[in-house]
Amino acid sequence: MLLRILRSNPILLLVLSILAGAGAWFWIAFSPARYAFYINTGPIFNVFFGWLIKLPVLNIIFGLLVILLQAFSWNAFVNNNSLLKQSTYFPAFFFILLASCRPSLICPYPSMFATLFLILAMRRLAASYKKEKALSEVFDAGLFIGIASLFYVPVMVFLLFLWIAILIMRSLIWREWVAAVIGFALPFGFALAYYTLFFTPEKFWYEKLLMAVGTYRLHWSFSWQQWFLLITMICACIAGVWFYINKITDNVLKAQKIWILMLWFIFFGAVSVFIAPERDARSLMIMVLPVSFIFSNYFLKAKSKVWPEFLFLGIIIAVALNIIF
Repeated sequence: MLLRILRSNPILLLVLSILAGAGAWFWIAFSPARYAFYINTGPIFNVFFGWLIKLPVLNIIFGLLVILLQAFSWNAFVNNNSLLKQSTYFPAFFFILLASCRPSLICPYPSMFATLFLILAMRRLAASYKKEKALSEVFDAGLFIGIASLFYVPVMVFLLFLWIAILIMRSLIWREWVAAVIGFALPFGFALAYYTLFFTPEKFWYEKLLMAVGTYRLHWSFSWQQWFLLITMICACIAGVWFYINKITDNVLKAQKIWILMLWFIFFGAVSVFIAPERDARSLMIMVLPVSFIFSNYFLKAKSKVWPEFLFLGIIIAVALNIIF
C-alpha cells in the first residue's frame, strides 16, 4: 500500500525524502543519548573539516546538507540519463535512507565526501559516451576519483574502475587512458608538493596516506536492531540484484552500459570496504550509490504486489528502529 502510494505520488516521495533525512539527523543531533561524533577520521579530511567537531549543531547541519546535495545530484544523474525510463525521486529517497540508517552515519566523515566526488566522476563518464574525443571527460573523471581518494584512501581502487568504465563507455583509445591516469594523479601531486614545501614528503606518504589504512578495526558485535537491519537489507539486495540483472537488456545501449557500470561499482565498492581501516557503517557509504539505484529499479518496477511492499515496509521499520533506539 505505502509503496504503491509513493510510486504514483512523486511529490509526496520528494517531501518524504527530505523529511526522513532531516528527521533522522536532527533526532540523533538533539537526543540526550546521541551517538558520539566521528573523531577518528582520515588525515586529509581533518585538514578541511576537523574544526566541525567542535561545533556539534553546525556539524549536523553541514553533514545533512552534504547528504541532500549528493542525493539529489545522484537523482538528477539517473533522471537525466533516463536510467529508469521515467522521472522519479526513488534514487534520492533510497540514497538518503541508506546514508542515514545508522546513528554512526549522522555526522560528516571521509567516505561521505569521497562519495560526492564519485558521483561527479560517474557524470563525466556518462557524458563521454559516443563523443569523438573525450579527453576532457575522462581526465575530469580521473581527477574526481583522485580527490575522492585523498579524502578516503580505500577509494584508490576505483582507478581500476575508471579504466574499466572507459572500456565499457568507449572504444580503446590509449590517450584517454593516459589522460585518466594524469587526472587521477594530479591531486596527489598537488598534495605532495604542498607537503614538500611546508613539511616533509614523508609526512604526506606515511602520515597522510599509509596511516589512513594502516590500522584495522572490526565490528562484529551487533544489537538486535542492527541484525534486523542487516537481514532486511540483504533480502532486499538479493531481490533487487536478481531483478536488476534480468532487466539490463530492456534498456537502450547507453543505459545498458551505465547499468553494467553500476555492477562494477558494487564490486570495487566491496573491495574498498574490505581494505577500509575501520569496517563499520561508514565504510559502506561508498556502496550507497549503486545500491540506491538497484533498490529504486526494483521497488519502482517490480510487478509483485506483496513481496516488494513487505520488503519496503521492512526497510523503513528497520531504519527507524536503528535511529530511534
